[in-house]
Amino acid sequence: EVWITIESTAQNLLWNQITQRDNIINLRGIDEQMSVQIAEIEDGRRGDAILTYNILTNCTAEAGLSLKESYGAFELVEFTTRENGVVVANAALANILITYDVELQQGTSTKAQITSATSTGGLSSNLVTENYTPPTQPIGTRSKHIFGTQSFLIDLIDGGNDLNYEFELQLFANSFSNMDLPCNATTTFQFTAN
Repeated sequence: EVWITIESTAQNLLWNQITQRDNIINLRGIDEQMSVQIAEIEDGRRGDAILTYNILTNCTAEAGLSLKESYGAFELVEFTTRENGVVVANAALANILITYDVELQQGTSTKAQITSATSTGGLSSNLVTENYTPPTQPIGTRSKHIFGTQSFLIDLIDGGNDLNYEFELQLFANSFSNMDLPCNATTTFQFTAN
């Protein structure tokens, strides 16, 4: 854990906070160059500087920016370019967040009481199953319940083989007005990173 300060040559403060190892720092507003200072943390504040350096940030051969290359203590994992007026992301990593949640289908007015919920998801070769405690309140027309999330950082360059991901949320529920009327649901989602 260190304090990182990043400032552009136009003196735009791009980052100035405590930073953990492997954090992704999303920088916008960089001009031709940025200065980086990495410092110790003393009593929750920036302390003595450990390392200071400059990085050219323009997309020219002179800058020498390449995805997955290290620049001091940083690794470049994404940059954007503007091609014919369109912004194009050039990424080495995909940061994926899957949210397992439930809400009533549009046009449904009957509340549902969830009795159990289970998610199974992740890399197809290593699926993780999670059983959730059902919400105590029924799900109504304007309510939504989030059971949990899964996040993945996928390497799009060094991945090698295609990586298949699959996710499923299975719910068992009953109509709140008639507990003998089931309203179970299963939702699946799959994608391949290559």
